[in-house]
Amino acid sequence: MKRRLQTMIIAAALRLVHAAIVELQRLDPEVAGELSRVPVGMTYAIHTGHDAPSLFVEWDGQKLLRISHPKQAALCTLRLKALAISFRLFTGQMGLAHAYAQHAFTLSGEIADVMRLARLVNRAEAYLFPPVLSRRILPELPELPVSRLRVYVRIFIGFFQTAC
Repeated sequence: MKRRLQTMIIAAALRLVHAAIVELQRLDPEVAGELSRVPVGMTYAIHTGHDAPSLFVEWDGQKLLRISHPKQAALCTLRLKALAISFRLFTGQMGLAHAYAQHAFTLSGEIADVMRLARLVNRAEAYLFPPVLSRRILPELPELPVSRLRVYVRIFIGFFQTAC
């Protein structure tokens, strides 16, 4: 039961992180700048453990598209070693830097692409988590040019439009 609940929460968190990055591309100049340097066709994968949810995204030059499976092996992959670690990471109990220090994940791909993915996830977390949590899990708390509430409203509207 615990594993099933953690799996559902991680799946929702992965979807939320993707939705946040998509919306932040329009709202946050730093995210837009990061994505403007991504080569067209670049695929990223986040694996959260054995038999656990994964996120696959591909940059089409305009938008970061969520895909069910990449046509080829993802060019940049973040593979978390266990579901429990993924759960801690995606619920704000641990930051990416802390997970790195604990050797909780492996990376494959070009270092510049891997770091871009890490910066995008950190930026999304800065918006998604309240400041009291963000201070604990991020290396530094960035200045956010857009309110968190506006980002959440845009994500909610995006989910509603996708569902219809």
